[in-house]
Amino acid sequence: MRTGNLAEPVLKRSVYRQLNMEIYGIRGCYGADCVWVSPSADREKSISSGRHPCESGAYAYTVSGPVPGSEYDPGIQVTELANRLAAGGAVPASLMIQALLPQSYGETELREDMKRIAAAAREYGMEVADVQAGVSSGVHLPQYFLTGIGYEEAACTDDTHQQRILCPGQDLVLTKWIALAGTSSLASVYEKELRSKYPFSLVDRAKEFGKLTAAGEEARAITHFGACAVHHLSQGGIFNALWEMADRAGVGLEVDLKKIPVKQETIEICEYFDINPYYLYSAGALLVGTDRAEALLDCLASMGIQASVIGRVTDRNDRVIRNGGECRFLDRPKQDEWYRRMENERTDFNIS
Repeated sequence: MRTGNLAEPVLKRSVYRQLNMEIYGIRGCYGADCVWVSPSADREKSISSGRHPCESGAYAYTVSGPVPGSEYDPGIQVTELANRLAAGGAVPASLMIQALLPQSYGETELREDMKRIAAAAREYGMEVADVQAGVSSGVHLPQYFLTGIGYEEAACTDDTHQQRILCPGQDLVLTKWIALAGTSSLASVYEKELRSKYPFSLVDRAKEFGKLTAAGEEARAITHFGACAVHHLSQGGIFNALWEMADRAGVGLEVDLKKIPVKQETIEICEYFDINPYYLYSAGALLVGTDRAEALLDCLASMGIQASVIGRVTDRNDRVIRNGGECRFLDRPKQDEWYRRMENERTDFNIS
């Protein structure tokens, strides 16, 4: 199997169906940022696959295994958890850690990893609730698996969470820029090589993109703004996110490629490594479906958040990408470009 997230057909066929998740709707599960559980609700309503039950005592859960770039900083996984919870309409609260370490891993390295996780958890207001750690001869790199837990804000109402999936007629809004996290990771890992090709200032700016990968502030603003469908961009970037969001709702899309915002530093670095930025890890960006795009853009602009309308939702099955006069259909989710490059290069991630 390919490195990274399981391919969509394998995930649905060999995971969801074997676990009887079709009871709650495979389509609803697929692409959800988090799952809400309400102890006071009946079982069918409790496991809501990303649809907020909006009842007192409801909690949101999400998980993260290794994400692109986390090989040298597991704190990135905490950002992933916080973003997923916030995109699902939850306030991040706590996390649990399961660590599987190679026999060659030293205590000093482990201590540094824990410091990175702890620092990221503090940044997002999350407490570490539990840790399980072990050593295995079957892994060559440290593997961290995190579970994030969040809760609903008291200010949220039924109307706030009425719609969490796309509906025909909505506009598609993208916050920030695509591939920020992937660009930052590439600039950090290949800093020396890139400095020999590009001005130092370009590489330094690309590394700083890592500071833009938190999406909690804008996710909360969007939640309070009103009924919107929200999805956090993760592995596979904007193209995978578009497919996941459309597939979960059973709708079509029309997207203008030229309107998808991308930083010049990302374009330069992706061209150098022969990487497609539209399939590159894009933590920090949110994809939003809304009936009030202009008002939402004004709301985000007042917070200093860049956002753009990149397309619209249709009632057809077609998922179309337009690039000037050219038109093509969106492909099923692909492997993240970070992993594709690493497999091609057979890179060892023992980075000091």
